[in-house]
Amino acid sequence: MKFRTFTIVAIGALFFSFSLSFSQGSEELSSLETIKKYREVLNTAENPGIIAGAHYKIGLALEKLGRETEATAEYLKIMINYPQISDAGKKAEERLAGLYSSFSKRVKELVKRDEAALGEKDPRIFFAYTKSLYENYRNLGRYDRALSALKWLCNMDPENPDYLIDIGDIYLQGYNDPDKAIFHFKKALEISPGNPKTYVDLGRSYEKKGDYENAVNVYTKAAKASPANPWAIYGLRRIDGIRLAEDKRLVKDWYFLGPFDNSDKAGLKRPLAPEEKIELKATYAGKDNPRLKWFRPFGYDDSGYVDLNLLFKPHDYVVAYALTYVWSRSDREIQLRFGSDDGIKIWLNGQEIFNYDISRPAEADDDLVITNLSKGWNKILIKVSDTWGNWGFYFRATDLKGNPVEHLIFDPLKDDRRVEYIYGRFAREKRFRLTRIATLYIVAVSVFLTGLYFMVSNIYHRIKINRMKEDFISSVSHELKTPIAAVKMLAETLKRGKVRQDGNKARYYDMIIRESDRLTRFINKILDFSKIEKGEKVFYFEKENLVDLTKTAVEIYKDEAQDEKLKIQFNAEKDEILAEIDKDAILQVIFNLIDNAYKYSKEEKVITINVKALQKDVRIEVIDKGLGIPKGSIERIFDKFYRVERDMVMGIKGSGLGLSFVKSVVDAHNGTMTVESKIGKGSKFVISLPVERA
Repeated sequence: MKFRTFTIVAIGALFFSFSLSFSQGSEELSSLETIKKYREVLNTAENPGIIAGAHYKIGLALEKLGRETEATAEYLKIMINYPQISDAGKKAEERLAGLYSSFSKRVKELVKRDEAALGEKDPRIFFAYTKSLYENYRNLGRYDRALSALKWLCNMDPENPDYLIDIGDIYLQGYNDPDKAIFHFKKALEISPGNPKTYVDLGRSYEKKGDYENAVNVYTKAAKASPANPWAIYGLRRIDGIRLAEDKRLVKDWYFLGPFDNSDKAGLKRPLAPEEKIELKATYAGKDNPRLKWFRPFGYDDSGYVDLNLLFKPHDYVVAYALTYVWSRSDREIQLRFGSDDGIKIWLNGQEIFNYDISRPAEADDDLVITNLSKGWNKILIKVSDTWGNWGFYFRATDLKGNPVEHLIFDPLKDDRRVEYIYGRFAREKRFRLTRIATLYIVAVSVFLTGLYFMVSNIYHRIKINRMKEDFISSVSHELKTPIAAVKMLAETLKRGKVRQDGNKARYYDMIIRESDRLTRFINKILDFSKIEKGEKVFYFEKENLVDLTKTAVEIYKDEAQDEKLKIQFNAEKDEILAEIDKDAILQVIFNLIDNAYKYSKEEKVITINVKALQKDVRIEVIDKGLGIPKGSIERIFDKFYRVERDMVMGIKGSGLGLSFVKSVVDAHNGTMTVESKIGKGSKFVISLPVERA
């Protein structure tokens, strides 16, 4: 196949060279006849070399007639559409350079005489025509040719950041390649460092990559530079979405179906089959695929912005559906809060409650609908359209004051057993709520500092105490500095009076409150470990499938690590291995062991996880090929704050609490834990848990 392609291109190039020499030696055909002749060639030719040669001959003839603008178009078609024909491209580029130089001289002469006489000789025709080619190719989804046109625009006007931004948009929206998008947005900021929109584009690229810390930093930088700019304000709203996702407030677990054709841009208005009857096992005729099926890519614990560009192969002018159910324990009035990058229509229990057909940047809580839920299950169906660019939505539910609604359960599976389990957990938590709330705000900081003092005071050797304190404070400060810095920046912005509108002030105050809540939640995590040590932690044991639980931990860690070198090999003897455990605690145990294996791996980041079923026990093995643990340290790695010698773990962050937490949870399950390790060859951590608690 490669030889055939090469042969076709070579024949085309030979034809092109021959036609040039023949034309130069013959003046029998007039310029108009030449144009007519090669237009007929274009109507029938399929070989790229022949087509490129025909465009070149037409361009030469147009130059002889003094029609430089049309000649420019012919040369640009060769350079953008047929870059593989190097001979034709080089000659076209030479002719185009001559035309551009000629145009520039004429423009200078015309400007001296009469600015109104510029007419079609203005060299801006190069930019206008090439930009129109780019826009047409982009709208057709021909991103390769659109990028080729943009690169020519960059060469013509290297000081213009707009073309770099457009290249970044294509990589972000067309190819779902955030790394290349980030590169071009950063290059654009080097040329124009004060552009808030470019900061927002860069932030969205970090979001798509899963790097939320950098996304927040970029949005914050834009707001700090231009507090009143609409794009800077939009960036702050994206931070709202990130914070809501961290708090598990945004519904992301849906069934999805699509894409369906929207080439007439009427897809939002035109009823499709899923609106008439929903059957999760049925197939539907969609765009380029006659057998579309509902699929569920996320799970119960997922929260955040639903990026449809990541769920469907990038299409332009399509529509898709999202389906879920929400359980309410009573009839109640609520607010649905959402925001979409494009047109969106929403049905509740078969009744249309919202319809807005316009493209705009998605913001959390951009649209509000007050509606009523019935007792029991309620069906929510969303239809979203796409033209070009971002394609996705935010979605959550609150009470009429914007507060979270208690005992509201979203579940696309309509799982009644899950509802019963969650309400049972609500009942258990209610018994402790008053005590928790009464003590949390009074003694949180004092308990935190006191707990640190007593934990550190139990370490006997002064040198190791200082080292452990340094490591712990370094790890904790990393988690604390981000919300503290955000609160300080927002407060300083308000103090300087840069935010004048009341609505914007309210958003800044809300962000300060949210960052403070985030800080409080981190402190609670530290206190939770302290509770385990004191025997105050309450575990809830249920029959759970350890295979699914381990897979979940692996998927979560892969998403957070974002490391192409990381390879996790998962093995299980069968699809279901049950044990009576506290699901959340064991999930954190597996997550900690994976994180420990990853941090202490060398360049070969290969982790193997095995789940086995014995007669009365189940076993989880986490094996790495990392640094290994000295024999004298194996007995102490489960002690609070203990870390092996600094020479071995230089540059690796850690607080010394991860493995201690693991040991405490395993002990609470009446389980056992063993470690095998060799220096330079890796370690093997084995957890054994009883199938049933005594």
